[in-house]
Amino acid sequence: MKILTTLLMTAALASTAFAGPIAKNPKAPVLPPPTCECFAPGAAFGFFGGAILPDGRGADDALGGGVLAEYFFTENIGIQGSYGAYATDSEHHAFDASLVLRAPIKSLCLAPYILAGGGYSVNGTSEGNFHAGGGVDFRFSSCVGVFADGAYHWANAGDYTIVRLGVKVPF
Repeated sequence: MKILTTLLMTAALASTAFAGPIAKNPKAPVLPPPTCECFAPGAAFGFFGGAILPDGRGADDALGGGVLAEYFFTENIGIQGSYGAYATDSEHHAFDASLVLRAPIKSLCLAPYILAGGGYSVNGTSEGNFHAGGGVDFRFSSCVGVFADGAYHWANAGDYTIVRLGVKVPF
């Protein structure tokens, strides 16, 4: 009887080792989410359409456009130079240089940024200015991107805001 009980207990315990369904297809490995590598250090060239919005001078808003070049030393810190021309009464030319700080969100291929710097403008009179602003840069899978930003300019002849919408091409 002792032997029969031992065999039954061994069979019962051994059967629990095989309990549960047997998977026909093993679970696929979980892949990490895709990341965007488009915000690495390097240079980019861009062009934009924009508007100049005078601040209380009685002047009308004006449309225009321009070009920019930028270089990022790290994925977060870079410099940008831009030239824009706007169709004001005497045609406003803006030359700006900025320090750019961005915070890429690699899972979305999106980088919000802030910029600040100085510039020189010609609009009937020539004057220097300081500016600060922010924007967002979105990159497609080819790393070509679109951006939108705005910057407030402090100038002696009157303050104004420049808003831009454009395309950036890294090289």
